[in-house]
Amino acid sequence: MRIAFFSPGLSSHLQAMGALGATLVERGHQCFYVGHPDLAADLPQSLELIALDPARCSWSPASVIRNTRRPSLPLGIRRTVADMAAITRSLCSQAPALLRQHGIEAVVCDQMEAGGALVAEHLGLPFVSLAVAAPINREPLVPLPVLDWPYENSEAAIKRNAVGERIADWLTLRHDHAIADCAAQLGCSPKPRLVDCLSPLAQISQLVEGFDFPRLHRPDTFSYIGALRQQQPVPLTQAMPQIARDRPFVFASLGTLQGHRFNLFQRIARACRTLDVQLMIAHCGGLSPAQAGRLDADWVVNRVDQKTALARADVVITHAGLNTVVDALTAGVPMLCIPLAFDQPGMAARVRHAGVGEIVSKRASPKVIATALNILLAASSQYKAAAQPLAKDFASAGGARRAAVLIEQAFTQDAPVQSRSQAAA
Repeated sequence: MRIAFFSPGLSSHLQAMGALGATLVERGHQCFYVGHPDLAADLPQSLELIALDPARCSWSPASVIRNTRRPSLPLGIRRTVADMAAITRSLCSQAPALLRQHGIEAVVCDQMEAGGALVAEHLGLPFVSLAVAAPINREPLVPLPVLDWPYENSEAAIKRNAVGERIADWLTLRHDHAIADCAAQLGCSPKPRLVDCLSPLAQISQLVEGFDFPRLHRPDTFSYIGALRQQQPVPLTQAMPQIARDRPFVFASLGTLQGHRFNLFQRIARACRTLDVQLMIAHCGGLSPAQAGRLDADWVVNRVDQKTALARADVVITHAGLNTVVDALTAGVPMLCIPLAFDQPGMAARVRHAGVGEIVSKRASPKVIATALNILLAASSQYKAAAQPLAKDFASAGGARRAAVLIEQAFTQDAPVQSRSQAAA
């Protein structure tokens, strides 16, 4: 079967899609990615590029990444939403002809990109939705992923969450208008919002049920399959230094997009100095050599192998990206989450809800950061114990192979595929 993938062109999304694509290729399918030609060098080997015409795109991957590095309110959100709208319009105008030309038979859509769902419905192709980040599925008791609000089973929480949804819908109105316009132009059923573009056949999440907030109304077709990971060569990294055993070791990383935040790294370093802990900062190429040299940390590196660093760490300071959260859970390392953008606040809220870490604001002072670190270090055994069952859940959830089976069932049957928990019920 010839399967087209649609997703944002960000590293974490592409790697998840690539891991799923690799498994589907092993099972005899051909997998393609529909996107801007500038993404060709970043595309996983399992996905063959179906290139949009860049002359008909008002955006580029480089401009989108520049804007995602500046996600703060209000201008940052407006820029990101404008990018999302422009990308969806480009896909909906160009992809139908491209999919016909390449003989595409089915579609896998990232939840965050409506274009794939709209084009699939227009062409009469089966499609599956994949939540690479925290699921956008809405329920009255579940706060939106862009918020770090706690889960509470109360009427007050329902009212609070409803207000959050109204504000979020107002902020993303430009994208929702683009979705509604494209749906009408393609002859699809009305689609007022991004959340209305999810698959009726199968919806797949990279989380596990025990790590998500309790969902009382999730679709029968919603399945938790754990992280989509692919065995691949470790990128060029620096060797791990010799870590002293007589003092705690803290590993700090803000991911590939936010490693430029010198001021935040500086506050982290000052906090660690007050506690006399060892600190390694990995900035993933975000800092200049001069900036790196000004940070008062034991080690400031471009990249190290994250799993190796976490195997030694007593605490990890993270932006709460899904990959780092899963790696930390697997290693049993308590997390201090400093969410910066997108679904990171919602992931951080799940970390705290699960009892495996704490949250501080991205504006937190060194004193506040140090206090949170002290709490994590003092109660390390409790946080590690809470992580153990979740690590087992992720290890047994099925990952890319389980996702591939669900996708094959959805595409061959062209009918809704129940999740294992729903089928058992």
